[in-house]
Amino acid sequence: MRLLFAALLALALAAPANSAPLPPDDAAGINSFGEALLGLGESYRAATEFMRVLHHFPEDRENSQRALTGLGRAYTMAGRWEEAAGVYSNLLKSEPSETNRHRLGATLYRAGRYNPAISILSSDKSDAMRTLATLAWLKEGNFSEQPPNLDTRLIDEFKNLPQKSKTTAGVLSAVLPGAGHYYVDRPLDGTIALVVNGLFIWGTVNAAQNGREELAVTLGAIELIWYSGTITGAVAGAAKWNHREKERFFSRHEQGAFPSWSIIPIRGGGALAWTGRW
Repeated sequence: MRLLFAALLALALAAPANSAPLPPDDAAGINSFGEALLGLGESYRAATEFMRVLHHFPEDRENSQRALTGLGRAYTMAGRWEEAAGVYSNLLKSEPSETNRHRLGATLYRAGRYNPAISILSSDKSDAMRTLATLAWLKEGNFSEQPPNLDTRLIDEFKNLPQKSKTTAGVLSAVLPGAGHYYVDRPLDGTIALVVNGLFIWGTVNAAQNGREELAVTLGAIELIWYSGTITGAVAGAAKWNHREKERFFSRHEQGAFPSWSIIPIRGGGALAWTGRW
């Protein structure tokens, strides 16, 4: 009886392996599998499946285009912007649509290739593309010649961003250690700078008044280092404050300017919901 039960158990365990479905060997099936992997966040595995289609079925135009689109999505999900830009460049050549132009411009922007991104994006009147083209031009930082079709409202907003003067921060800390840090919204650093510098100044003066010249010189030298560091720190704090305001500006306007994915069809009907991460 035990022997019979063991034999039946072995057959039951072996059955799923023997009846496991074979992987798809047609272009549409491989594409569907790659898209399903994208829905699960498996961008690298998905990219492999799409490249299989492109390698084995180059004459199947419909599925090759579908595979290229999926490959672009996979590279985008993985943050491989240069590779994604290459894919979308090929897609735009074979299918010159506004969607593919937007995707190519967005990947160039993410790759830090701002000049090509401006050329791709500023040629269209789409609000999202104009916004991204304007942000690319502002990030490029060459304001000598403004391309056409940019969003002048965004440019004016950028030029009027609140700024903290590095000179003012340094002068304030030179006059009263810590004051420059308060100016750049770093009150804790300002308090520490005020207290530490005050203690060293008091110690230096006290030592000198009590005839302890060596201690006074030592404390004075240390205070000079702290004092200089306080000024430098305030100047750096102003630069960081300005940088933070710029990053907030770009982050605020990038939202909604990048293309997004919504639905990926899968074989046999149905779909996977997925939002692209830009």
